[in-house]
Amino acid sequence: MKILDCKGLACPEPVLRTRGFIEKQNPFEFLVIVDNSPAVENITRYVNNNGYMVKHVNKTDDACFELSIQQVESTMDQHKETLSFEKTHFFTDTEIFNKNPMFLKDGENSVHAGSCSKKRKTVILLATDKLGHGDDELGAKLMENFLATLTEMDIWQIIMVNGGVHLAVKEGKPLESLKKLAEQGVKINVCGTCLNHFGLLEEKKIGETTNMLDIVTTLDLADKVIRP
Repeated sequence: MKILDCKGLACPEPVLRTRGFIEKQNPFEFLVIVDNSPAVENITRYVNNNGYMVKHVNKTDDACFELSIQQVESTMDQHKETLSFEKTHFFTDTEIFNKNPMFLKDGENSVHAGSCSKKRKTVILLATDKLGHGDDELGAKLMENFLATLTEMDIWQIIMVNGGVHLAVKEGKPLESLKKLAEQGVKINVCGTCLNHFGLLEEKKIGETTNMLDIVTTLDLADKVIRP
């Protein structure tokens, strides 16, 4: 079995190398080795939307993860399994996002689906859990109010990086607003590298753990980016 060693590589390099490996070699099955759990999640989402599936993940003694990956076109049942995963940004043809919004899963119908192409794709980029500078207590309150107000707007996606990932972890009104936004169809992306840096990977309560390739692609596809 072919092996792709991605140990020691920072986000989004493991996903990029996996994509390049598949595009160049089109292997039936292969093994990817990474040394952090965000890479496991990101690679799994990528392959499950590109004709492959992760058969199993083995954690080794040296704190690495071995992902056994295999093509799934061979059987319809396996193919259906990949379709249960939410669509991500890793499509070669980015025009697909105008046809099937990323916040919908395959087979789902939504009031957003028919009109998404006519709506502006507005992205909120949150790089901190406070709004403004000068007083942290006031900043936290302002952020609470900001998120509550977003539920009245037409938002496409929310991206959280750096200190902003704390909003996906801490109980309180900001988290309640984020959950309401998710229920409304807003896709919430939480930076995996940032969660890992703050030791919060297991504490995340909302959103999808994402990587820098996902983030940059989303910003590129957006019609408008708001960074409070």
